[in-house]
Amino acid sequence: MARPLIGVTAHPALVNDTGDPLRHYIAATPYVKAVQRAGGVAVILPIVDPDDLEDLLRPVDAVIITGGGDIGPAAYSADAHPETGNVVPERDVADLALARRLVETDRPTLAICRGVQVLNVALGGTLHQHRPEHMRVDLYNQVAHRVAVAADSRLAGLVGTEFGVNSLHHQHIAESGDGVRVVAEADDGTIEAIEIEGAPNVMGVQWHPEMMRHLDAHLALFRALWGFSPPG
Repeated sequence: MARPLIGVTAHPALVNDTGDPLRHYIAATPYVKAVQRAGGVAVILPIVDPDDLEDLLRPVDAVIITGGGDIGPAAYSADAHPETGNVVPERDVADLALARRLVETDRPTLAICRGVQVLNVALGGTLHQHRPEHMRVDLYNQVAHRVAVAADSRLAGLVGTEFGVNSLHHQHIAESGDGVRVVAEADDGTIEAIEIEGAPNVMGVQWHPEMMRHLDAHLALFRALWGFSPPG
C-alpha cells in the first residue's frame, strides 16, 4: 500500500549556501520528521497563485499549514502592535487562500501555530498580537502547560480531555471566525485548538506537535491526517 502524501506548506526565505543569497521556499525539518515518523511522506508545497491551488493540492492526501512569522494585522482589520513582525504579505495571501480552499473542500488538514491563526483569520476571526509569556523556547519539546479539551471533540478522541503541550507563540486567537469551534483552552483562557463546522477533516492547534513527535499523543495528530474521511 502506498504511503500517504502529506503537503507541508513552505515559506519564502533568502538562503546563502553558495555565496550568493537566493530566494527559496523552505519548511522546517521537524514537520517532515513528524510526518515520516507517523508513516507518511512529506511533500513541500511552495507558494503559488490562488488560481493554481487545485493543481497544487491534487497529488496530496492531506495538508499541514505550518508555523512561522506573524500575519499582517490588516488581514483582520487591526492596527499593528509594536511587537508584530516578520510579516510576509505574499505568504499571508497564499496561506489565507489555501486555508479557505481546504475548508471549502474539507481536505484533511492540520494547521499548526501560525497555521491555526491563519485558519481563524481566513474565516473572519481576529488575533491577540502580543503575549510574550507564551513563548517558552526553553521548553520547545517539553510540556510547558496543560490544556483542557472538549470531551465531544475529535481532538479529545486523539489526545484525551487533558493534555500537556509546548508553547512557542506570542500571538493567538482572539475572536473566533465563522464556523470555528473552540475545542481546547489553556488555564488562562488562551484558545489552543479549533475545529471547523461543516469541515470535520480540518483541525488547528496553537502548539507545535511536530516538536513533540517523540510522544505518542502528539504524533497521533499526524497519523490522524490520513485517518479522516476523504474530501468530498
